[in-house]
Amino acid sequence: MNRTLRNSSASRWLTVFLAAALASAAALSLGAQQQAPLPEGYIRPAPVTATGQAPNMKGEQLSPARTFKVTFGPGDELLSGLTEFAAKNHIAAARITGLGGFSTATLGWGDPPKGAFKKIAIDQKCELVSLIGNISLRDGKPYVHTHAVVSLPDGSTKGGHLIDAHVSPIAEIFIVEAESGPPPAPPAK
Repeated sequence: MNRTLRNSSASRWLTVFLAAALASAAALSLGAQQQAPLPEGYIRPAPVTATGQAPNMKGEQLSPARTFKVTFGPGDELLSGLTEFAAKNHIAAARITGLGGFSTATLGWGDPPKGAFKKIAIDQKCELVSLIGNISLRDGKPYVHTHAVVSLPDGSTKGGHLIDAHVSPIAEIFIVEAESGPPPAPPAK
């Protein structure tokens, strides 16, 4: 009974997760097709294409359910590293949480009518007080979608879609892969 309930819950969670990822991909695809000029200070999100920019990254699998702790060191570019880690570990659907610090970061405030993000540049040391996101597949390759809240030296915070970030001194990210498992058993008669 418990296994059936767990498999049923996992199946429902995976269905909701995949539907949200598909809707997000469709919205971003539509936004990419509308390439009107952007107002000053706006940027479009771009997929991470350059890997190898996180030489201090270390990852370890924490359980058979494919839960990973990924540790980044000074200078590592976070999204590049996460994209590379997802590809190397064949992660197609997962949730991400994390914390740490950045030397610089670029956040984005979503503006759907413009099909872009208002750029929020963080050009100073900041604390990563919250990172949440997911990994899905886009065109068969891992796509890392994260939002972050950072704290500045005066205690103020800024948040938004994470565009890029360079780690300082460390960042610890947890990746929990979505379980697909076998389909739920039919109800007992």
